[in-house]
Amino acid sequence: MAYQYTHLMKLTPNELHNHLMQRNMPPEERENIKAVVLRQKAAQRSDQAQRVKVAAEWQPLREGLRAERESLRSMRNYKSGQRDPEMITALDAYGMVLDRLKQEFEEHVRNRTTPAVISKQRNLPNGGIHWSDWVKDRHKERVSALFAEIPPKPRAKAKTPFARTTSAKSNERLLARLHTRTLKEHGIAEQDNQLNPSERTKARLDKLTEALRRIAKLQPTDPVPRTWSGLFTETGSD
Repeated sequence: MAYQYTHLMKLTPNELHNHLMQRNMPPEERENIKAVVLRQKAAQRSDQAQRVKVAAEWQPLREGLRAERESLRSMRNYKSGQRDPEMITALDAYGMVLDRLKQEFEEHVRNRTTPAVISKQRNLPNGGIHWSDWVKDRHKERVSALFAEIPPKPRAKAKTPFARTTSAKSNERLLARLHTRTLKEHGIAEQDNQLNPSERTKARLDKLTEALRRIAKLQPTDPVPRTWSGLFTETGSD
């Protein structure tokens, strides 16, 4: 977005007033400049807040993908000269898919589109709460087939591509947020059912009670849905 008077936007309101008072201009022009600068600063703050919000929505997906790419990089570097050709082929193919996904996530962040919106548009599995949900089945099948061709080795742990796991550290914050939000909705539903008892209010209360139970059963590395409704449906839509 192009702004007018960009050199004035760094000034506080008092500094802006004093600066303009030193200029030889009609009072109407001075007040107009003030209004424009203040309006643009408000728009700038809103723009920054939106960027931060969108980036935060993508952070769990990008963190999980980054961890997988780092794991893959370590596999590539470890005894790289002693790898089977099948291993090299599988790792390279997997890396290409992950690199493309990283670029896609970065593009969505730049466009300020949230993962919830895109996953709903594409009807992604599990509501797109894990980075692997964003990979097309044909790419998963092709890469998995390449890994299946790697000759097994004694005591060597086989790599599972696109595993839907997360770190306990990254999940802790998401799980706490989901629990807090669900607990708040449960309290509202409980009050609603007490004041306006009906099959509908009772059903919603029971659903939220079950959601809290399922949240409590989530393992530290289980992908966390964005909303409690994601605990009940494959798409995780609201």
